[in-house]
Formats: sequence, C-alpha cells, structure tokens
Amino acid sequence: MSRDTLGLGVVKTRRSVFALVADIAAATRIAKCAAGLHIGAKNFDNTERLVTQAAIERPFLVILDFEKREAEAFRALNELHKNADLQSTPVVGFVTQAKVMVKPEAEKAGCFRVYMKTEFGRELPDLIARYAV
Repeated sequence: MSRDTLGLGVVKTRRSVFALVADIAAATRIAKCAAGLHIGAKNFDNTERLVTQAAIERPFLVILDFEKREAEAFRALNELHKNADLQSTPVVGFVTQAKVMVKPEAEKAGCFRVYMKTEFGRELPDLIARYAV
C-alpha cells in the first residue's frame, strides 16, 4: 500500500512501530502500511525481545495481538509499563468478536485502545500516521 494510496504522505520519524502479532495477515498489513509511510515496522515473536528492543529503539507505537497472543500481550503490556522509559509509549491492540471480553481487561491494564479486528484493519493507516508524528 503506497503513501499516495493511503492519502497520508510521508511521515518523518526515525522510530518504528513494534508489534507482537501472531496473525500473519495483520503483521503483513502493519508492515505494508508502515512501509507506505516510510516508517520501520518490526514484529517480534516474544515479549522479552520486544521489550529489550523497545528499551533500545523507543518505538512510537506498540501493537499487541490480544486475539492469538493474549497471555503474551498482557505480559508485554505489563513489562512496558514497568520500564520508566517506556511507560509513555502508546500501546494499542486488537481482538476478534470471540475474545471481546479481553478488551476492557486490556484497557484497564494500560492499553490505550483495543480495536475489534475489522476496525483495526480499517484504522491502521491513520493509526500509524497519527502516532508517528
């Protein structure tokens, strides 16, 4: 997806969006949207790597998969909030209708917003652009 297709232009930032996403389609969409805005995107396979790299690179946004990686996503959220340097990093997530009961728990635990998966897909380009600036 190009930046022209998204209608968002080029976003100037040296930082990346980090993700802990098991869903390959969602991970691919995150990477394509970020690339279209000339922003880096990194998807991690576990919490430890995400938090360690986040402490080094300071991502502008972290995206968590509460659908397929619920326990890992909550662990990541907890670890990010323990680190004083990462507490202000915006964290968003997504769930499917089948896991809608996770949404209020994640938001209470400190996730800025948890989207329904279809809404997340629609909002992703704007979401990345909004937090990148």
